[in-house]
Amino acid sequence: MGCLTWKYQVLCVLSLLFLHSPSSLSSFLSSDSQCSALLQFNNSLSLECSAFRSPYYRSGSNAQLCETSYPKTASWKEDKHCCSWDGVECDKNTGRVIGLDLSYSRLKGAIDSNSTLFLLQHLRTLNLAGNDFYPSLLSSEFGQFKSLTYLNLSSSSFTGQIPSEISQLSSLVSLDLSYNHWLSIETPVWNNLTLLRELLLDSIDMSSIRPKSLMNLSSSLTTLSLSNCKLQGKLENSILLLPSLQTLDLGSNPYLNGSLPKSNWSNSFLKFLDLSDIRFSDELPDSIGSLKSLKYLGLFFCNLSGIIPISLGNLTQITHLDLSYNSFNGLLPSSLLNLPNLSTLLLGENQLVGPIPNHFAIFSEFRHL
Repeated sequence: MGCLTWKYQVLCVLSLLFLHSPSSLSSFLSSDSQCSALLQFNNSLSLECSAFRSPYYRSGSNAQLCETSYPKTASWKEDKHCCSWDGVECDKNTGRVIGLDLSYSRLKGAIDSNSTLFLLQHLRTLNLAGNDFYPSLLSSEFGQFKSLTYLNLSSSSFTGQIPSEISQLSSLVSLDLSYNHWLSIETPVWNNLTLLRELLLDSIDMSSIRPKSLMNLSSSLTTLSLSNCKLQGKLENSILLLPSLQTLDLGSNPYLNGSLPKSNWSNSFLKFLDLSDIRFSDELPDSIGSLKSLKYLGLFFCNLSGIIPISLGNLTQITHLDLSYNSFNGLLPSSLLNLPNLSTLLLGENQLVGPIPNHFAIFSEFRHL
């Protein structure tokens, strides 16, 4: 761990300077120095299969993780250039480290603000998902990666607040901080992320965030996943109508309320929609049938009433439909027989009446009714 080679001697001097000005120092790092920074970052951590300490993960998940993950950094050798190391990508022209994928690599330990990881200022993609960095705070130094387009820190046991400096990553296309159950967010970090296409914050404490602030999300967003985030207040229809969305998951936010759009939804690209466990105040509108690209629709425990709209028969691509634990009444619409790809239909705990049509037996794709 000491400065045993000339590379480490250089790095130790640079590290002292880095404690005072990490962002300015990084511009002087040579390709070899970046390799040394990676080595020191690796040496600050241990290799243990202990990720996913959260109680949300079922028993045995650690053992399964050990089978599906492997320690990428165990193969890193000082006598080889880091551009050949597993999980490291370099620019072919400059030799700079531009990509680091150490996801599910069994890394364990703290990432402090003075970590040599933050010397790699030319990173464009960074993936540290599925490791165990508890009890590390999510450092504001992550906001110094100005060239990042992809950042994935999901399921890595970070704690504290999401720093506002994340909003400075204006080149981000994908941001995934989900399933860090000790993370919270006090102010929106997405207002300046105009290029963002994927935002995943599942199981982050967003109780201080008002749903209205989500109206500032990029119109180019294709994936928005905010399940189990303790969101509170009224759900704005504009969130449901973002024009490029293909995946929208707001499920398991029981303190959200509102109503679904009654006019035709302008979004024709939505394939996955989960609004389960949100408190809606009225019936399921006919407009739901205009989402003809839907493959998954989850409306479990949504306080919906009235009849099941006939327009659901327009969702010919759908494979999973969950309308259970609501207050739907009346007959089951025969239009559901027009759903040739439906494999899962959940209708339990409603107030439906009448016989189940015999025609359900003709569904060749049916798996669960």
